[in-house]
Amino acid sequence: MNWLGIVGDALWIVSLSIMAGASQRAWGRVPPETRMPLQFARDGRAIMRVPRHIALLLIPTIAFVLSVMLLWQNRQTAPGTPEALVLFGVRATLAGVFALYHLRWLSAALAQLDQEGALRS
Repeated sequence: MNWLGIVGDALWIVSLSIMAGASQRAWGRVPPETRMPLQFARDGRAIMRVPRHIALLLIPTIAFVLSVMLLWQNRQTAPGTPEALVLFGVRATLAGVFALYHLRWLSAALAQLDQEGALRS
């Protein structure tokens, strides 16, 4: 086991924890029958809406599947090689990107629902 692999795993664990915690908080504020905006146009209006459970679990699920694929690839790479360093960079970057994207999307979706009066206090 190499140190870059362990640090990469830790970064993904933190990223997935952030996404899960944010989704859990939003789950309590959004009524079950609400269709949440999943995709926005450039002007900020919602283009596509999906049920709450799909919207709040989609990005964290995709991130989890990708993290497992990268974990498997990391286990196949020999420690101390240039490939291991590049793979660590990819894993670290994607972990942060997924967490930031999820938080940004969740903020915009909750703001849209708040404007519509569809959120619980």
